[in-house]
Amino acid sequence: MNLTLRQKQLLELLSINCRFSNRDIAKTLRCSEDAIDYQIKKLIKEEKLARFSIQFDYFIMEYRQYHLWLRLNNLEISHKELESLPSIISVNDSYGRYDVQLVALVKQPEELQEIIESLKKIFDIADIGIAECTSYLKSFTNIIPPIMTNTKTPKNKKNPLYQLTTRAYSSERKISSIALDTTDKKIISALLHDPRIKFSDLSEKTGINHETIRYRINGYVKNKFILNFGLLHDFQKYGLYTTYLLLNVKTFDKTFIKYLEKEPNVFYGAKLTGAYSGIIYLVSHNPEELGEKLKSIRKALGDNLLSFDLIHMEKIYKYIQFPEKELE
Repeated sequence: MNLTLRQKQLLELLSINCRFSNRDIAKTLRCSEDAIDYQIKKLIKEEKLARFSIQFDYFIMEYRQYHLWLRLNNLEISHKELESLPSIISVNDSYGRYDVQLVALVKQPEELQEIIESLKKIFDIADIGIAECTSYLKSFTNIIPPIMTNTKTPKNKKNPLYQLTTRAYSSERKISSIALDTTDKKIISALLHDPRIKFSDLSEKTGINHETIRYRINGYVKNKFILNFGLLHDFQKYGLYTTYLLLNVKTFDKTFIKYLEKEPNVFYGAKLTGAYSGIIYLVSHNPEELGEKLKSIRKALGDNLLSFDLIHMEKIYKYIQFPEKELE
């Protein structure tokens, strides 16, 4: 899809923080508020290039994140059964060595085994790869090459949510678990459903006082419990293919980390322990570009690379960056 400069700028700003108001975005882009409202309806609600998303730091809640890759004997996949598992926060089809990739959150090792047993009841599994995310190689970003414009972000010192202006976000803090009360759970449930919902609508939806909602959400941002209000893009509509590169390496040295930071097609990278020692998410427009990126990654890794597998993502079925069982 061909995007105008203004459309790219709008998508970039919403990726950085989708709670920037239409009014402030319009001021930044020097256009009318009506024009911004029209483009949001066109690009997101009609064209569905992306949807609003929210990212929580679930590590604060003492969760551990695992990637699970499944190769199946029977490719008939029951996505609804997968989506209903509260410990699974991400589900997507793929092709390559594995047919499905899942991301699970658990607090105890036995919970992971329970998830595996549940998966065996749903699927005829030929092989399963499991690895735990231990740290980041490159922080996740919603900014993808087709919308990179380096547009200045809106300023509003009176609104604490405008602190969220980073183009890449993550957290590796390991602190004491926080406790969520009923009010928190109602607010978070509504935000997961609609990250851009107005405080007034959120109050009406939950029955919680407007000022209480404002105070709680501002606190989530201040304490870095919420890392990002942004966009989850439909990469295929931008003419992009998504590939997961599963790595086994001797070590990830500083040279490779710097390479990842500068590579715009890589939108996430993590160190793992288990079936693989690392994973990289990258986008490309065509097989030729993918080949070039793979060569550059292999060159950057050098003798540290032991082996790698490729998985090409087909479709995302679930993406909720919060442990749903906390809301039960």
